[in-house]
Amino acid sequence: MGQSHVTTTLAREITSDQVAHAYLFTGPRGTGKTTTARIFAKALNCPDRTAEGEPCDDCDSCRAITNGSSFDVIEMDAASHNSVDDVRDLNVSVTTVASVGGGRRVFILDEAHMLSKSAANALLKTLEEPPSHVHFVLATTEPYRLLDTIRSRTQRFDFHPVSLVSIVEHLERISGKEGFTSGREGLVAIARHAKGSVRDSLSLLEQVAALGDGTVEVAGVRNALGLADSEKFPRLARAMLDQDAGAVLTLVQELDAEGVDLRRFFSEAIGFFRGVFLAGYSGDVASIVDEPDEVVTEWKALAVEMPTTAVLRAVDELGEGLIRIREGREERLMVELTLLRLVRPELGDDLGALRQRLDALERRVAVTPAAPTSTPAPTPTPTPTPTPTPT
Repeated sequence: MGQSHVTTTLAREITSDQVAHAYLFTGPRGTGKTTTARIFAKALNCPDRTAEGEPCDDCDSCRAITNGSSFDVIEMDAASHNSVDDVRDLNVSVTTVASVGGGRRVFILDEAHMLSKSAANALLKTLEEPPSHVHFVLATTEPYRLLDTIRSRTQRFDFHPVSLVSIVEHLERISGKEGFTSGREGLVAIARHAKGSVRDSLSLLEQVAALGDGTVEVAGVRNALGLADSEKFPRLARAMLDQDAGAVLTLVQELDAEGVDLRRFFSEAIGFFRGVFLAGYSGDVASIVDEPDEVVTEWKALAVEMPTTAVLRAVDELGEGLIRIREGREERLMVELTLLRLVRPELGDDLGALRQRLDALERRVAVTPAAPTSTPAPTPTPTPTPTPTPT
């Protein structure tokens, strides 16, 4: 799904009988490279494929490929089978075994960039002169790690991250088929986390549905991933505008109490302020970022209030803070100090001095002043009665 530039071209090649002997499918993980390779193999061998080049998905050949029992479609994980002996065994199968049904044999190499140099060279010999009934599909997330000579002998297709809207629509269909009770906000949260990966979105959908006993809501997604509530990011921006250090410490306390993954919070906050920055410079920010309309509206409102320098400083500070956390420093302390620098830039970069100021500020925030009590009026001292003087 979401790769029509690939599927349309492949279908055209199949219907015109101009299929290449080797293809290179490249793109981010979970974007459908291996799935497309299987569908391609089905279409090549399907006796009942449509005029548009699509497999019927019901014949013996299609069913065998679906359940992994086809002798004409061989999948090899190059991450675990990357030696020269593995490729030599593959080459023997390529050159000596005929198609069971008299059709085409398709060899799918997943994570092809993991092949050793000697294995890649062994594969190259077969790619140079493959049998007429054999086709290769090399799938990889890192095409630059393949030999130039291998890349030059393949027809390359680049797979793009699938749009958030497309993933949400797909999740809605899957939820309906599986009988899940799904809220759109929850599905949007899943799609956003998947970052264009359909496979990751489906895995997370199953996880959240299992935890929620068939219910998929945004709270379940946040609990499963340790995500912060979306309202936390505008609150952080508001604290920056108000230079409210106390609000920041309260926010961090809430994140900690809710079990939010603080690293992920920083990553999401960086994305949030990036959106605010783009909203301030583009009248059509919705065409640049893949987010729901209500999020874009929120960015635009903040872009009017926040100076660009403050937005960029937020991105820089959050990025530096994320690096410090990943270096293994005290996580919560780094979060507090980073966010305090956002609201109070004059605090500077001296971590020792910042720690002292933070301790003092936390004591002030944590201690609620006692209500003043009225001082009782002093009890008047009785005036002694004068003793009469005898006359």
